[in-house]
Amino acid sequence: MRLYTITEAAEALHLSVPTIKRYIYEGKLRSTKLPGGHHRIPESEIARLAGTVQSAEAPAADSSAENRIAVLEQWLTELEADVERLSAALEVMSRYCEQHMGTVPGQAAAASPGANHRVVILGPGCKRCDALFELTGAVLKAMGRDDTTVTMVKDLDAITAFGPILTPALVIDDEVVLSGRVPNEATLRALLRQHLG
Repeated sequence: MRLYTITEAAEALHLSVPTIKRYIYEGKLRSTKLPGGHHRIPESEIARLAGTVQSAEAPAADSSAENRIAVLEQWLTELEADVERLSAALEVMSRYCEQHMGTVPGQAAAASPGANHRVVILGPGCKRCDALFELTGAVLKAMGRDDTTVTMVKDLDAITAFGPILTPALVIDDEVVLSGRVPNEATLRALLRQHLG
């Protein structure tokens, strides 16, 4: 019996690779996991799912069509989130290029002396930027760091002063220590401890 790779299964079923992976993890598509962690799908599963997909395309199978629409709506939501993230990053990069075209970018200003640390979240207002802001505030509170203020900077001119970075970004005492992602709580706590002393 032939075993298909995820990509081959996606092509055979006229579905996307993420959809095939989701079907595997949701148990809708049986696969064999190789020692290296790669999935292989038996030909019988391809045939079974192909029958389901064909019946979903038939007008009489309303519930299957609804399921397919639900999957497509979920995929669309994921794509919209990716577009939002990339749009925010491109906006920051574009503004940086406008400001620094033909000039050598300078260093960020040194941290102001004093007992308080300054933590800044850079981001034009996307969901991931808000998530990093909320998570940072919660972690600092749990750490008992009353000497640290957390602010959110959405102004593109202020963001690009730190250079061509991906948002969301975490800045501690005017030094960019993380950009382009929202870490898990443990990673963020370790990062804050490292930079706040």
